[in-house]
Amino acid sequence: MRKLFGTSGIRGLLNVNLTPSLALKCAIAFANIKKGGVIALGCDQRLPSKAIYHAVLSGLISGGVDVVDLGVVPTPALLHYVKTFKLDGAIMVTGSHTPPEITGILFFDSDTGEIDESLECEIEKMVFNEEYKVCNPLEVGRVYVEEKPLEAYIKDMRLSFEHKVDLNGERIVIDCANGPQSLILPEIICEFGGEPIVLNGNLDPLHKGRDPYPTPQTLKELGRKVVESKATLGVGVDGDGDRVLFSDEKGKVYWGDIIGCIFAEKAVSEKGYGAIICPVNTSKIVEDISRKMNFEIIYTKVGPPAIVKAIRENYYKVAFAFEETGKYIWVENILYGDPAYATLKMYLILKEEGKSLSEITAKYPKYHMLKLKLKLKQFLNVDEKGKLMEDISGKLKEEFKDRVSSIWTIDGVRMNLKDGSWILVRFSGTEPVLRIYGESKDEHEVRELVETAKSIVQYSMREYLA
Repeated sequence: MRKLFGTSGIRGLLNVNLTPSLALKCAIAFANIKKGGVIALGCDQRLPSKAIYHAVLSGLISGGVDVVDLGVVPTPALLHYVKTFKLDGAIMVTGSHTPPEITGILFFDSDTGEIDESLECEIEKMVFNEEYKVCNPLEVGRVYVEEKPLEAYIKDMRLSFEHKVDLNGERIVIDCANGPQSLILPEIICEFGGEPIVLNGNLDPLHKGRDPYPTPQTLKELGRKVVESKATLGVGVDGDGDRVLFSDEKGKVYWGDIIGCIFAEKAVSEKGYGAIICPVNTSKIVEDISRKMNFEIIYTKVGPPAIVKAIRENYYKVAFAFEETGKYIWVENILYGDPAYATLKMYLILKEEGKSLSEITAKYPKYHMLKLKLKLKQFLNVDEKGKLMEDISGKLKEEFKDRVSSIWTIDGVRMNLKDGSWILVRFSGTEPVLRIYGESKDEHEVRELVETAKSIVQYSMREYLA
C-alpha cells in the first residue's frame, strides 16, 4: 500500500506532510530510477511550490540526472517538451486544482504519462528504507535553463491542427484561473486566428480571481462573459492548466462527462474501432453511447495514473480516455489532459457538424448528477482511509441491499442500483476531502441517494470531518 502517492502524485501542505526534505529524497529516488537520463522540470506559481521546486531540482542533480529547467509552465507544456525532445521523464511541482496552500509533485515517464504504481512503490521503498543514492561531487547532473519553454507546445499544436482549424476571428473566452495557462493558451487561440477574451489571466500565487478547481459553479463568470461577448465557446482551466470545462454559446458550463462523450463518439467514429477509458465516477451517458456505437468501456480508479495504466495495457485499441473533471486524453497527443488540444478539437467538431455546443449536447440522454465533498480535519494515511471505507461500505451495503444490482470496489465503493441510478463514495487522493457522487434520471432520487450516503459518512467519520 502506497503511503505518499495518492490519486495523482504526492500532495500536501508545505512543512506539514510535504517537506523540502521529503521532496529532496523522492527526487533523488526518481533520479536513481532514471540514472543517466534527462528530466524536464516545471512548476506552478504557488508560494509553497517554490520551496518544493528547489528541493526537487537539488534532488534530481544529486541523484545523477541532467535537468532541463522550464520554470513556470502549464503541465501539458512540460509534457509536450518531453515528447518533442524525447526526454526520459519529467517532474511537475504543482497544487493543480487544489486550494492555494496545497502543493505537490507529479512524476512522469518518457511517454508523457504519470509513472505507474510499481514505480511509485519503488520510490516510496527507497525513501522509507533510505536506499536512494547520491552521486560523487563531480558526477552530479547538470542544469540547463530553457529560455523558450513554451515553443514545443505551440509547435505541437501547429503540427496537429495546421490546415484544419481556422478560427477566423471567432471569439473564445478563456478563464486561465490565474495559473500558467495564462502564459500560452490565449496565444494559441491567436495562432489559429481567433480572438481570445481572457479572464483571470495573470499569474497569482493565491488564486484570488477564482477557485482553481473548475466546476460549473466556479465558472459562472465564464458563462456570463460568453453570452455578453457573443463568443462561440468558453474555456475554463484549472490551476496548473491540464483540466478544462467548456461553456456553450448560451453560457451553460458542462462537466467533463458529456464533453468527454462528445470527444469519445468522434474518436470512435474517426477510427472505426476502439475502447474508451474512464474512471468509475463517470456518467452513464458513456454507456448509452457505447450501446449505440458498440465500443468497449474500460473503467478505472479515479486519477490520471490509473487511466494511463489502462491506456498502456490496451494501447493499440484505445480510441480516447477521459475523466469527468475535464481531462481528455488522445493517445496521439500526450498521455495527459491538454486544454489547448481539447479546445481546438472541440472547435473542429462544431464546424464539422455545423452546430453550436448547446445543439450538440441536446442529443444526449439527460441524467441528474450530484457531487458533494466533505472536508476532513487533515490528510489521512492509507490505513485510516482503509478502515473508514470498510465501515462506510458496510453501512451502504446494508442501507441499499434491496435495491443493489452490483457493487464496484475499483475505487471506494459504488452501488449500482436496479433502476440504473448509482452512488459512489471515495476518498480524494489529492486533498483532505471525501467525495460523494450520485446519478439518476430522477432529480429527486439522486438527492435522496446523496443525502443518505452523506448521513452514513457523517456518522462513521464524525471524529475526522472538519
